[in-house]
Amino acid sequence: MKHAAALAMANAMTIPHPLPAAVHGAARPADGGTIPRLVTHDGHFTLMVDGKPFFILAAQLHNSSAWPQLLDQSWQSVEALHANTVEAPVYWEQFEPSPGHFDITNIDALIAKARMSGKRLILLWFGTWKNGQMQYAPEWIKADAKTYPRQLDEHGQPLGDLSTFAPATLQADSHAFGALMAHLRKIDGDRHTVIMVQVENEPGTIGAVRDHSPAADAAFNGPVPAAIQQRVGGRAGTWSQLFGADAEEMFNAWANARYINAVAAAGKQVYPLPMYVNCWLRYKDKRYPGMDYPSGGATYNVFDVWRAVSPSIDLIGTDLYTTDAAEFRKVLAQYHRPDNPSWISETGFDPKTAPFLYYILANDGIGFSIFGIDNPPSDAQAKAIDAHARNYALLGSIESLLAQAMADGQLKAAVEAPGEPRQTLDFGDWRVTLSFGPPPWGESPAIIPNSPDVDGRALVIRLDQQHFLVTGTDVRVEFARTARDGRHGQLLRVEEGKYVGDTWQLQRWLNGDEVDYGINFHKESRLVRVKVGAY
Repeated sequence: MKHAAALAMANAMTIPHPLPAAVHGAARPADGGTIPRLVTHDGHFTLMVDGKPFFILAAQLHNSSAWPQLLDQSWQSVEALHANTVEAPVYWEQFEPSPGHFDITNIDALIAKARMSGKRLILLWFGTWKNGQMQYAPEWIKADAKTYPRQLDEHGQPLGDLSTFAPATLQADSHAFGALMAHLRKIDGDRHTVIMVQVENEPGTIGAVRDHSPAADAAFNGPVPAAIQQRVGGRAGTWSQLFGADAEEMFNAWANARYINAVAAAGKQVYPLPMYVNCWLRYKDKRYPGMDYPSGGATYNVFDVWRAVSPSIDLIGTDLYTTDAAEFRKVLAQYHRPDNPSWISETGFDPKTAPFLYYILANDGIGFSIFGIDNPPSDAQAKAIDAHARNYALLGSIESLLAQAMADGQLKAAVEAPGEPRQTLDFGDWRVTLSFGPPPWGESPAIIPNSPDVDGRALVIRLDQQHFLVTGTDVRVEFARTARDGRHGQLLRVEEGKYVGDTWQLQRWLNGDEVDYGINFHKESRLVRVKVGAY
């Protein structure tokens, strides 16, 4: 590829194509190989950062906010939320304004800002796709439809998506993404400010179920690749023979997944950070691919096709925009699988979504991210910040303990649901009963209502055989010993306090009215350390 003349920018670099062997080689980062990674242990997924478990409490900037001139303003909401991680986009059109010429201004500004404020970063690659379209492709891609053709609908009309069957397009995106990862390795390989990278954004086709370009038609009418055959039962045949009415959507999922996997592989060859793809979901009774949602994204119905051909993608994230708890739980169950952890890559910045963070804690997740946090000041903005900041500030104060407990399987959590005012958490020899809606003090009636706002939640971490750490909102917490050895359980000490680093600092003992009918949590954020025993 011949490159355009270099632009006169101070923060720019030119990387020849293909990338030099020294970049493509197996050289390890300067830190000796402890880069962030996703690991599994005893059925638990854990994101490891600097060799320790890390739980993501993220705030995502609006799409057009990742510019140096806007970061100070956007970061005000980040700080108000007490987020430990910021999700921010990298725009292909800005990063590669002419072929092979890379402008690193925005990326370096993001990393500098994150380091200055003590935050981690997740970078979102807006490349071939952004929300099922090609909006962030560079002008030189958009202007050359011969070299970089669009997808075609069933009538032969061009769509707003680049064809995944065009080798030049895949080469261009892979080269740009490889250059991004090479730069991250160079400036952040020993610091790990950037802990994960999203490859593309809500990929898929809008306006048709699949690409109908000549190359796509030929592939659709040919045999299903062996990797897909093995994943879905081992039978051979064409897409129509194996998948019937769903053939076009399955085909498009394969086309997109193998394309994105190639882009991710080009980046991982340079700097193998954890990489994921986020998904515009098939939910809320949506049924029509290409109309209700982008066809060929990693929706639950094509998940096995995706995983069969995307080994360079570590996980699939869910962009889950609902305030309905039942719908949230349904989608979470679809994506919480032995081959995929729970990861809310985006959710609505709304007070009603704040309790849903505890579903991620309860389902062995790796993190939770709120989208579009840098809105103009308003009453709605203030309420959303307040609701989510109470979660983030409290959990952030124990983030190391929290992440380690999740990795060890010693954390349990619950969220209040309408009509379900009581729940239990089983710790083997101890049972913790959660009551949402009892009176502030006194015995609970046999039938209790839900809490007034139905936003109760609770978190219990087992610290050791005798100690538990508890927090919650609008909930009463009671301990009962269930070991069958003829002994009786009791609370030996209940302490309210906080962690400073890894050290527990006592503020007061709780007794009498504060524990006679359970430990009551209201809207305030507080931590309680419970010591139990038997006699």
